[in-house]
Amino acid sequence: MTHRREATALITAALLPLPFATRAQSKTNVLFNSFIAAQHPVNTRILKPWAEDISKATGGRVTFEFPPKDLSSPPQQMDGVMKGIFDMAYQFHGFLAPKVKLTQLAHLPFVNTTSRGSSVALWRTYERFFAKADEFRDVHLIGLCVALPGPIFGMKGPIASAADIKGTKIYGLPGVPSRILESAGGGVVAAPAVRSYEVISSGTVDAFAGYSVMDAAAFNTLQYAKHVTDIPGHLTAPAFAFFMNKRKWASIPKADQDIITRFGGEELAQRYGTYDGLEARAREEAAAKGVRFANASEAFMAELRQFAAPLEKAWLDDAASLGVDGKAALAYYIEQAKANARG
Repeated sequence: MTHRREATALITAALLPLPFATRAQSKTNVLFNSFIAAQHPVNTRILKPWAEDISKATGGRVTFEFPPKDLSSPPQQMDGVMKGIFDMAYQFHGFLAPKVKLTQLAHLPFVNTTSRGSSVALWRTYERFFAKADEFRDVHLIGLCVALPGPIFGMKGPIASAADIKGTKIYGLPGVPSRILESAGGGVVAAPAVRSYEVISSGTVDAFAGYSVMDAAAFNTLQYAKHVTDIPGHLTAPAFAFFMNKRKWASIPKADQDIITRFGGEELAQRYGTYDGLEARAREEAAAKGVRFANASEAFMAELRQFAAPLEKAWLDDAASLGVDGKAALAYYIEQAKANARG
């Protein structure tokens, strides 16, 4: 009887699932909040394919759910992740200041190239210069990306000098664009990009700036533009941080964490090259409809550089306060943005 009981116990133990097997088969659903409309290319062409590729790579152990409607306002994405309202999100860097200062670098004037080039540059600069400052300590950082740089759109006439800005009511993306336009004497109405249609379509402003031609088409504001003034090096480019709730991240098995990490960082940055092709197409379509494109003159550039100088100095001061060689980081970012401008 004793031998029989021992044999039965061994067979029973062999049939029980092992702890490591249970962990390996555990499933994680990540609630990924995207505050931009579901049909926007950032969702349809970049984020959802990215999430699907992770699900495939993990054998379905990690899946992503995108709510049909935004669960929080654009400035509250990090708070929503920290509080566990949703597991993952991305947030415009302009709304992360002054909590996150270093990666605001991508918003500085005259430093950007393409979406791909600037996104890769920002991630590499973060890893090389900024990571040690640990400004994203309250969340788990997945990646950093830079959307397309933005020109200045004129709704009645071209914006070709500081004189054209002075006294003009103009929509500006919060942060660098709004500050430069205010310095030039513009009557600035600042609001998140997803709220810009309300401002522009209502006739409140006569010009707008802060995002690309493609985004203007996506936000339905391009229809109000008659002129586009391109700024060499660009006036600004909207940068975003992607992050996950720390408790949610800790609940994911290490093997799947490694897969998500591999798809984050520079891999996610590279995917933003999709934006560049869409921008070229949007510009062609806009020109065919009569929108006039022109590069800023050197005289206008000199005026803009004067308005931008305090912003660069303020960022360099912030970098120094966090123990970062800001001049070296800035030079590296510009170099990498140029080197990776094309795929």
